[in-house]
Amino acid sequence: MKLEHIRIEFRCAEGALRRILGVIEARAFAVRSMQMGSDGNRAVMTLALEPLDESRRVDIMLRQVERLYDVETTIRLSNAPPVMEVANVATA
Repeated sequence: MKLEHIRIEFRCAEGALRRILGVIEARAFAVRSMQMGSDGNRAVMTLALEPLDESRRVDIMLRQVERLYDVETTIRLSNAPPVMEVANVATA
């Protein structure tokens, strides 16, 4: 399936990241890569998501994420460079 690339800007608050990732998971998208940075007050993350089935629409999921209290902006990135999925992850 095709990866969807998105950017989410949000206020750093307790549980904000967990709520955002919870909506993404509940809408049947799998996170394939994530980059995040923060200045202590605001955070920005860029994600590559894979829909778990063909019927999932990223625009609907983004509207739901944007409704979360600490989320400031959601952006669907077009023409994003391809992201390689890591096949094996080391475990401790």
